[in-house]
Amino acid sequence: MIEDTIEQLRQLVAERLDLNRTIDQITSDAPLLGGGLGLDSLAIVELITLTEECFGIEFGEDELNMDSFASIRALAGIVMAMRMRDVLLKVA
Repeated sequence: MIEDTIEQLRQLVAERLDLNRTIDQITSDAPLLGGGLGLDSLAIVELITLTEECFGIEFGEDELNMDSFASIRALAGIVMAMRMRDVLLKVA
C-alpha cells in the first residue's frame, strides 16, 4: 500500500509542481529539499496543500517537520500514518 501512496506523491510532484521533471526522474528516496529535488519553501507549502487535498488529510504541527519531508517515501509514511489515525478515530 505504501507503494501506491509513493506513486501518487511522485505523480503530484511531477505534474503539479513546477519542477520541469518527469515522474521517471523523481525517485522515492531522493531528498525533497537541497540537492535532491531542490524544493524551496513555496514548493513545500504547495506540496502540503496538494497532499492534503489528494489524500483528505490535514497536517498538524507534529507532522510539519523536516523528517516528514525528507523524501517522497518519508512523506508517504506520514500520509499513511495520518490516514490510519483518521480511520481509527472514526471507529472509536
